[in-house]
Amino acid sequence: MRTIAAVTVITTAFTLFTGCSNVTMLRTKELKLVKESVDSLHSELTSMQGRMMKEQKTHTELLRLMRADQQVRFNEIDRKVSAIEGNLSDNQYRLSKIDEKTAEFQKKFEAKIIFDSLAGNVRTAEIENLFQISMNDFNAGRYDIALSGFQDLIKKYPDAAVAQDAEYYIAECNYAKKSYNNAESAYMGYIKKYPQGSKMCVALFKLGLVYDKQGKPKSQKMVWKKLLEQCPDSDEAKVARSRVQN
Repeated sequence: MRTIAAVTVITTAFTLFTGCSNVTMLRTKELKLVKESVDSLHSELTSMQGRMMKEQKTHTELLRLMRADQQVRFNEIDRKVSAIEGNLSDNQYRLSKIDEKTAEFQKKFEAKIIFDSLAGNVRTAEIENLFQISMNDFNAGRYDIALSGFQDLIKKYPDAAVAQDAEYYIAECNYAKKSYNNAESAYMGYIKKYPQGSKMCVALFKLGLVYDKQGKPKSQKMVWKKLLEQCPDSDEAKVARSRVQN
């Protein structure tokens, strides 16, 4: 019995030992696999960390380059802004000088306008005075003095508005003096120079009278024909028509 019991104990112990050994081997394999998995993960992690560090280094370098480029651009912008400010300051100075010159020119221009206006008024008054004096001499029968006055007015103020009337009265002075050749030249000069003049009709009529005094009936007929054509309703035309009919 003791022998059987001992054998049983030994058998049981062997069985237990064998079972434990199998479990240990299984555990060892599992641990080995876990260790291999951990090592693989560790290796992969290390690789990822290396890539991340490399990428981070690349990003850092790019960031540094970008900041350097931005700094260069900022410096260039500052330089341009400074240049613009300098130009603005220079332009403002020039504009101030221009404003000063403009104000000075404006004052001179205004003064010139005032002077020209006064000079124009004086000139107009002098022309009117000269013409009126000559007309007074003409109306008073002082034909030589009136003739000289009208001639001086035209010589001094050829562009004056009354220069046209002065030329007509030069012809009238010569006609009144019975200087018919001079009167003829003066009337013809007026007619040619002022074809639309205010004295055109009467100048044609008086030129016809000059031709009558000179004994030139053909010339008289020709000039009065022009009078009748050009001024058919004028008083001079009525007189000329009546004289031609008679």
